Amino acid sequence: MKYISLNTHSWMEENPLQKLKETAEFIMANDVEMIALQEVNQKIEASIFDESATFCSLYEQVPIKEDNYARLLVAYLEEKGFTYYWGWTCSHIGYDIYEEGSAILSKYPFKAESLLVSPTNDMTDYHTRQILLAHFEEFETPLTIASCHFSWWSDNQEEGFYYEWQQLLERIKEEKGQVMLFGDFNAPSHLKNEGYDLVKETMTDMFEIADKKQGSYTVDQTIDGWSDNTEKLRIDFGFVLKPVDVLSYQVIFNDITGPIVSDHLGIMIETAS
Repeated sequence: MKYISLNTHSWMEENPLQKLKETAEFIMANDVEMIALQEVNQKIEASIFDESATFCSLYEQVPIKEDNYARLLVAYLEEKGFTYYWGWTCSHIGYDIYEEGSAILSKYPFKAESLLVSPTNDMTDYHTRQILLAHFEEFETPLTIASCHFSWWSDNQEEGFYYEWQQLLERIKEEKGQVMLFGDFNAPSHLKNEGYDLVKETMTDMFEIADKKQGSYTVDQTIDGWSDNTEKLRIDFGFVLKPVDVLSYQVIFNDITGPIVSDHLGIMIETAS
């Protein structure tokens, strides 16, 4: 099974439609089964789109707009003969004009769930965070994957990464099958006693157990939220709850393995099952 995680930066990128197509071409060329995307945006003022047959709707779904980045990606893939089921949840308003959230694309149908992990649910507050969960109940071993975009670490445990992680952890403890988390954790792997170490108390970083590794860091510049950054950071991850054979772990969309399509680099993980 192949998985991709990418913070798309969607409509904030230069030439976003070209980069969307390049992302799709990479997905097709590598025959990827599961894709977790973050910063998947749509304009607040865009027209509402009638949901497609492959859309896995939430119980309370923010309406999908015509310019939803994930919708257009799925449509382009469909044009090329690749069908993906997909879901999207909205966390908050971004840059005053976008409804911003996370998406999951899959070759297999799933039950979508949006989990509020932040102490606030005010969409006008960028601290509001929803995690998108996809539940695959027809596999031999039930599988849940999540597309995550966490807040930054705060020493106040009633907010920020610590609080959000506790909410997600309580939810995934209910799952009887395998759980995989993908996304932008805003938790650099080199910082001790913060977000990354907290997640590793329960989950395994698939980078660490991969048979083959190509690349590591996913941010090498100043980006939104890391405007003072001067280091190469590994903040985009794939974590797994139960043992799994990880055949390879690649950093992608880095102008070596795929074109640069975002201010984040992506990751592609291949497992034995």
